[in-house]
Amino acid sequence: MNPLVTIIMATYNRAHLIPETLVSIQNQTYPHWECLIVDDGSTDNTKEIVEQFCIKDSRFLYRLKDTTKYKKGLSGTRNFGLDWAEERKADYIQLFDDDDIMHPQKLELQIKPLLEKSDISFTICQYKHFKPFIDLKFDLVDVGMDCNISSQNLLKDFYHYKILINSLGPLWRASTLLAFRFDEELLYGEERDLYLKIFLNSNIKFSPINYVLFYYRKHEYSNTKNRYNAFVKNYSEQKIMENWFRFADETNQLNIFLLSKYLLHVIIKQNQCKKGYEILKQHKSKFNIIHYFNLLILIKFLDIYLRILKKAF
Repeated sequence: MNPLVTIIMATYNRAHLIPETLVSIQNQTYPHWECLIVDDGSTDNTKEIVEQFCIKDSRFLYRLKDTTKYKKGLSGTRNFGLDWAEERKADYIQLFDDDDIMHPQKLELQIKPLLEKSDISFTICQYKHFKPFIDLKFDLVDVGMDCNISSQNLLKDFYHYKILINSLGPLWRASTLLAFRFDEELLYGEERDLYLKIFLNSNIKFSPINYVLFYYRKHEYSNTKNRYNAFVKNYSEQKIMENWFRFADETNQLNIFLLSKYLLHVIIKQNQCKKGYEILKQHKSKFNIIHYFNLLILIKFLDIYLRILKKAF
């Protein structure tokens, strides 16, 4: 039996765009896929359009999200899809948006390394932005550092935005992704929150596929466009750091890199040097004496620096 790729697609009021997306999935050269389409309560005729695809191609499946268990929004809708995929015993998982376009060879090229090497957790491809669908030529193009997906240290490079991993680029081994869920409280950065937790595991291996294999549509009503106001972004970034630190601590994956970044967050973003001292003292036994004193000196320096700034202003 051929390995099945389960595509999870959240949708909301995309009747005017989703047909192009679904056709791009139908055109995959790797035919062994199913597409789980989860509707977040569309008020247009998205349901009717999707159901026509389901009638003509049984690989498309549609459900309305259960609003009693999952919150309104992208994270809750994706979590419904992840639970549905787990129920269907998915082998591989591809998240995809209802307004973007797959290159015909996306699944074929990205599943190959996963089938060849059992220790690879995901593959990742490059992407490009586009506006009119008619402009897409589907050539196999490597855009190099314009969309860097290579890394020698996945956690550090992802944290510092040196490697571009969004929700649509990876094709996941299901066992890796299904161990996690999106934080439904977040309106911004939900993928970053999830990936920081996954990448804490030093055994995570991935394979970059240096071709553009999906196309991100730029338009007025994109899923992310209206979520990037300053307040939401700042709140979400703080919550992501808190989530990351708590998860690492609870799962005994706390390392010196994460602790130093979290202390900087507490001291600079929250302006709480005292809290920084307490956190460092609490976790002293987990690190060697050199790391401990380096962080202690850092906190003392920042404490003095912030006090000087307060007096100056």
